[in-house]
Amino acid sequence: MRWPMLKIMIKQENQKPRTIRLPYLLIDMGLRLATTKLFWKVINSTKRQNQEQEEHQWLLLEQIDWQDIQPILKEIKNYKGMTILDVQDKNGQAVKVEL
Repeated sequence: MRWPMLKIMIKQENQKPRTIRLPYLLIDMGLRLATTKLFWKVINSTKRQNQEQEEHQWLLLEQIDWQDIQPILKEIKNYKGMTILDVQDKNGQAVKVEL
């Protein structure tokens, strides 16, 4: 059985292309962790120590709820094989992201 994955392909000058595969399960678990109150409590405590960061950017991220993200992840699984990003510059460097 093959797990559904997000594939990120990176091509750089004078190097072999690299492919990073992220299973949806890991993305799901990471987003669940990032939307917990404990996670933001730790972030806010370290942010107080580093006040040079911008306040409004953290406040926007803190307001994201897991209930908002869950339907998006379920819908993404229906588009397996779709390319969501394909960028290449003049030097031949490229990044491609597929579902």
